[in-house]
Amino acid sequence: MSKQIIVVVIATRSIPLADGLDALLKAIPQIEKVEIVRTMEDAMQRIEDIKPRVLVLDLSLAGKKPEAFLEIILLLSPETLRVLLVDDVQDIKWMPQFAEAVLIKGVSPSAVATILTNLLFVKGDENEQIQSQE
Repeated sequence: MSKQIIVVVIATRSIPLADGLDALLKAIPQIEKVEIVRTMEDAMQRIEDIKPRVLVLDLSLAGKKPEAFLEIILLLSPETLRVLLVDDVQDIKWMPQFAEAVLIKGVSPSAVATILTNLLFVKGDENEQIQSQE
């Protein structure tokens, strides 16, 4: 059985955050490529160009009114799973309308890996689930 190829875009200005997520995501065998962008404009361009399976977006990159960017992202690629990285638990309010998951910065790497793996494979093919757990 051929495995599903997954591309992830990480959008953040934080180099340590991007590097940590990059290493974590590349440890998931089905993820073929991870791209890091530093601006919302670059993020939207990459989403439009490649339609990644996952966007990990540092909400601080979206400015004071992130809902406008989040709406555009949803229109550009409705199939892209959106994971928001936030500084404060209050920002979880964005999840129901704009994201499949919201992670508070500083959460443990194992929690991030579990959430991303669940997003990628629980909704998908059951054989993919089994393969991802082996």
